[in-house]
Amino acid sequence: MSARCRPAATALRTRRTALVPVLVAAGGLVAAGTASPALANTPRPALAAAAPAADALSANCAPYPGGTRVCSAEVASFDGSPLDVDVTLPMAGTGSPHPLIVLLHGFGNNKHEWESTSDAADGTDKYHWNSHWFAEHGYYVLTYTSRGFKDNGPTASHQPATPVGTAPNCLPPGGSACPPSGTIRVKNKDVEIRDTQWLAALTAQAFPDINRDQVAVSGGSYGGGESWLQAAEQAARPNWADFPGLPQLHLQVAVPKYPWTDLAYSLVPNGHPGGPSANPAGQPYRGTDLYSSAQGAPDTLGVGNPFGVSKLSYINGLYALGTTNGVFDEGSPGPQTNGPEPFTAWLDRVTAGEPYSAPGRVDDPIVAQMRTSFSGWHSAYYQPGWRLGLAAGREPAVYSISGWTDDLFPAVESFRMFNYLKSLDPRWPVAVAVGDLGHSRAQNPPAVWQAVNAQAWAFLQNQIAGSDPQRTSVSSFPTLCVGSATVADEISAPTPASLARGQLTLDYNDSAVLAPTAGASDPNGPGTDALLGGTIPTTGPNCRTSSGPVTPADGYTAVSGPLPAPQTFVGIGYAQADYAALPALPTAVLAARVWDVKPDGTAVLVSRGVYRFDFNGYDAATGTVRVPLYGNHWAFPQGDRVRLDLVQVDQPTYRAPTPAVTSTLQLSATRLVLPVRENSETTVP
Repeated sequence: MSARCRPAATALRTRRTALVPVLVAAGGLVAAGTASPALANTPRPALAAAAPAADALSANCAPYPGGTRVCSAEVASFDGSPLDVDVTLPMAGTGSPHPLIVLLHGFGNNKHEWESTSDAADGTDKYHWNSHWFAEHGYYVLTYTSRGFKDNGPTASHQPATPVGTAPNCLPPGGSACPPSGTIRVKNKDVEIRDTQWLAALTAQAFPDINRDQVAVSGGSYGGGESWLQAAEQAARPNWADFPGLPQLHLQVAVPKYPWTDLAYSLVPNGHPGGPSANPAGQPYRGTDLYSSAQGAPDTLGVGNPFGVSKLSYINGLYALGTTNGVFDEGSPGPQTNGPEPFTAWLDRVTAGEPYSAPGRVDDPIVAQMRTSFSGWHSAYYQPGWRLGLAAGREPAVYSISGWTDDLFPAVESFRMFNYLKSLDPRWPVAVAVGDLGHSRAQNPPAVWQAVNAQAWAFLQNQIAGSDPQRTSVSSFPTLCVGSATVADEISAPTPASLARGQLTLDYNDSAVLAPTAGASDPNGPGTDALLGGTIPTTGPNCRTSSGPVTPADGYTAVSGPLPAPQTFVGIGYAQADYAALPALPTAVLAARVWDVKPDGTAVLVSRGVYRFDFNGYDAATGTVRVPLYGNHWAFPQGDRVRLDLVQVDQPTYRAPTPAVTSTLQLSATRLVLPVRENSETTVP
């Protein structure tokens, strides 16, 4: 998936539409539970048309530049929804039988995204990771346009001009009421996840030389979130694709790129730590691991931590893109088992703001519906299939790629799954790679993508014949504003937290009072937004520098003394303060930004993070708060200073809290704690 206060719905939707070209230009989009057994086994109307659909997939095949041959058709999915499909055939001389890989596009994109007439493709994310590359190495490649989206055709010169499918008939001009089968369900596990399994089974029927035990999935963003869910589906049951009359398939490997694993947390982060432990009955969730921050504990429906702070610019941009290039479902019954999903009504509730709960941690009814649906039907972290797979000896392999500088789906989206699966089985074949990759603010350097794709390819080839439990690791590439990281700069460790060997503490030991509007006048808010912010390219094409006064009039800023030695920040880290809510109204927000201040005064944004207090039973009125950062792999040279900003309002990146229900925060003992690669404990006043 690639992210206001509003006086009126019309004004808000106008604003969302204006974000569409920004999202596309930024590359933000280019770059849960198990399925119900009844759904898996109940015949659908489309089953009668399965054989003709499989025949159609193999009937309309044509050669394209680069030596590929692609078969195209529009076929009915399991519930009759028409889907536009391409199947790229393995090249001659690649043996038989052939594995199958499904490449899943990003939000607002279409089947062409991962298609290419060359191995190089775009030279970055798609380099040696596209239809040409896989066909050249003996794979069948399935690509299709997800339901609810229209296909505008190829958008890059390396994409083959395969036929464009029919757009949903509810799209203007001349559209009518949109049929439920033609709407966006945001990867509901009973809908889009089933679409992929159905199409893969049809493809195996159409091409009998597909090895039914060697299936892989991969995709970025919207497709990355699905890739994780597909792995959970295979863990949950013996057959990944299991429809009467169609071949049964087994998924061995998933390679999610810049994915989500907890959709609610990624879009509305709360900043509260998580972990694999169960939530004690009747008690608030008390996880302790910042690398597993989440809505709640695994095996729940995301219950335990409070609803968070919406990522304003990204959410509104996504909505604008979805309504421009597709149609959201607005609550039709559909095939999903969790009930209607009225996406616009949900967005309007989030936009209306706090309070999201009543005393006693009782969620607002719409918030509760969102929490349950996003966790149980859209997010891999909460799927019971992982434990089912562990008990049955099914552990699909996953190589997850995330971005330190990705403000939409940060690195914690991969870290929490790595930690959870390793807590189930230390030899679960799950690995993570992190770099300056993904959605904006990421720079996506070609050298790093090429190195990561090479590692993903080696992992895929090693696991495609049967996922093999083994010791795996987390690897990281540094973020650079000048030049590009290379394989020589890569580091690895057994866990996300152990990428660091030491700790750097910036002990500001300050006090501050942050009113509900603190930060509203800070120019660094809009200046650092991933989509709307201005970029001052003094240190690199996408390294955000301070765009206003160092000390905003209504926020908190502190700058450390010079660092006595170089320090390499690698990991998540946190800003910490003692706090008191005055008075204890329902909510408060604490947003943090961390800067590298150069000797000439230039300040480069290193990381950010946010925490939402919910005083209706989740947070005490006084205590100590740790605001987890998105993290980074960043080298602070000797002599640089580290700056910390703390505000309640960091907009438009986050929705500003509602002043009437927001407490003033009295802070003291402020500090910043950063994990570092150096084997040392350093405190700088």
